[in-house]
Amino acid sequence: MSKKAMVIVCMLCSGLFLPLAAAEDFVIKDYVFTWYVAEVEEAKIEIHKSPKGVAVILKSLGGPLASLSIPPSQATAIGEVLKKTEEYYNEQKKSEDLKSSKAVPAGNYRVTFSSKQGSSFVVSVAESKVLGAAVLLSKDAAIKVEKYLLKAEAMAAFADKRVRP
Repeated sequence: MSKKAMVIVCMLCSGLFLPLAAAEDFVIKDYVFTWYVAEVEEAKIEIHKSPKGVAVILKSLGGPLASLSIPPSQATAIGEVLKKTEEYYNEQKKSEDLKSSKAVPAGNYRVTFSSKQGSSFVVSVAESKVLGAAVLLSKDAAIKVEKYLLKAEAMAAFADKRVRP
């Protein structure tokens, strides 16, 4: 028997002892798929898909207290409010009040535009409940984030369709 034939016979024999595994033997029960959509200044936008569903994650500096898990339809509502960032900024810049603040509801969330005598403009996105996480954004970051949040439902549907465990 040639060396080549001997090697083939050895490989076939050793293959008999390996356990056979098929795709049906594996089941993915728990997972989190993360799509890192964008990083805009201090903010991050992600789409998470898990067995529970699809969510838009909005984060800023500050750890878990600066992270919101938002349903895609609610993210679009927040994006609609953020479209008026420049308008609220100009309004507060002209104000002579020591502190200016405007809270606008966006679904189950609240977007607050605030400044001190027209400067230090901050946009806060938080759940409507009293205590909870809040994402803080600068004016420029809010304007840039708005574009992604307006596309949140389409991006979430895309991730839901494409990611099939």
